[in-house]
Amino acid sequence: MKRVFLAFAALAALPLAAQAGDLSYNYLQAGYGYSHGDNGRNAHGWHGTASAALGDHFQVFGGGGTTDRDIPAGSTSGEGWNLGAGFHTGISDRTDFVGDVDYLRSHLDGVSGSVKTWAGEVGVRSAMAPKFEGWVMAGYARGHNEIGDVDRGTHGRAFGRLGGQYKFTKNWGLVAEGRVTSEGQGIFLGPRVSF
Repeated sequence: MKRVFLAFAALAALPLAAQAGDLSYNYLQAGYGYSHGDNGRNAHGWHGTASAALGDHFQVFGGGGTTDRDIPAGSTSGEGWNLGAGFHTGISDRTDFVGDVDYLRSHLDGVSGSVKTWAGEVGVRSAMAPKFEGWVMAGYARGHNEIGDVDRGTHGRAFGRLGGQYKFTKNWGLVAEGRVTSEGQGIFLGPRVSF
């Protein structure tokens, strides 16, 4: 998997011949996500995200969703939301360096307490062809887990994201993204409208 991320990063940084449109940091997207935990705990659900550019180099974003997940006693549902801000700057005509920080909070229905997580990531986002853009990101998340009567303490994990968007029109596209952590893997698929 590391080779895939390195190869994608190298491709994203290349000056490709195709003329592509600008990368938009103003968008709404929604879709379906599925994750498989190495401990056998799988989760799936619907998620929505909004992003807004602030000037030429900054963006804010946030979102929320619901998730059904496996737990030792069976399965349960939960909700979560996130808020974040980021910075981007061009490193070529079609490629941006991107860095952001994010705060996430989630809880399970019928269970007291929540998981609070801070995350940061850096990477590149590139308009690789007139109708396709891609991104590769690497980051680290550190969270505190207080689920039920047990304080499970603070834990951290590195993660990587590899994704792309196929643009049907200037405004409408389809996003697919994979995420890998030390605890499992996940995918996301859904439409995006850019402004």
